[in-house]
Amino acid sequence: MTGSGIDNGEQGPSFLDAATPMPVAPGQSQLFASEHWAQGRTQFGGLVAAAITNAMARECDDDLHLRTLSVAFAAPITTGTALINATVDRTGSSTAFTSAVVSQEGAHKARAQGVFVRNRDSAITVKPPLPTMDVDRDQAQEFPYIEGVVPRFLKKFELRLGVGSFPFSGATHGTIGGYARHNPPVAGTSAILGLLDAWPPAILPMATGPAAGSTVSWTAHILSEVPQDADAWYTFRYDTIASDDGYATFVGTLACEGKVVAWSEQLAAVFA
Repeated sequence: MTGSGIDNGEQGPSFLDAATPMPVAPGQSQLFASEHWAQGRTQFGGLVAAAITNAMARECDDDLHLRTLSVAFAAPITTGTALINATVDRTGSSTAFTSAVVSQEGAHKARAQGVFVRNRDSAITVKPPLPTMDVDRDQAQEFPYIEGVVPRFLKKFELRLGVGSFPFSGATHGTIGGYARHNPPVAGTSAILGLLDAWPPAILPMATGPAAGSTVSWTAHILSEVPQDADAWYTFRYDTIASDDGYATFVGTLACEGKVVAWSEQLAAVFA
């Protein structure tokens, strides 16, 4: 059943199943947090963001699509069920403003705001620059999965390092990125949110040994029509803008087939 979070054996629920919360009451959905989508003590943030977006979208008109999502992660979402309460705060002629709260066993876990829009004609167009890579995809090294070091959810993605350095390599620059897609392939807005958050925090290549980075807040912008080819490869570049006093800010650009699709900004607590 879509949205049930049903566990499909050793592989666990698919991304789309896990990111589609089950409606349980008007404005309320149930998210199943699976150990297969774990990220440290919590659930993979890109998955949570996608689930929140899907819960918000149910409250909006069908012809509206996500333009911007901002999420503050207040506490870990542990394995089990969580509730998403989504509301439409205001609707205009071409824009809907939404909000959502994620709770678990009565405790506040995350809060989000979304902006859903209808496209409008405009005489002004600005194309964002594409993320630059150091090597082509066929030369890029596959991202290794190391049990106990790399989050379990990364088994659900194909990542190849195309720019920057691997985490914990003592690099001089906080940059990471490359080529990515879901495994198995997935398309749509939910897939984009997952890809935006699949890469490790951009500061971790500067660490000289295993260290953690925990997302505090995250904002994603969908900048163009979402590709529908589930097999397509995306390029992503994550750059550290600033890091000091245990917190770091990163910006990331996601592109597909020569067009920037989405952009993100993240604040993370860094334990290194």
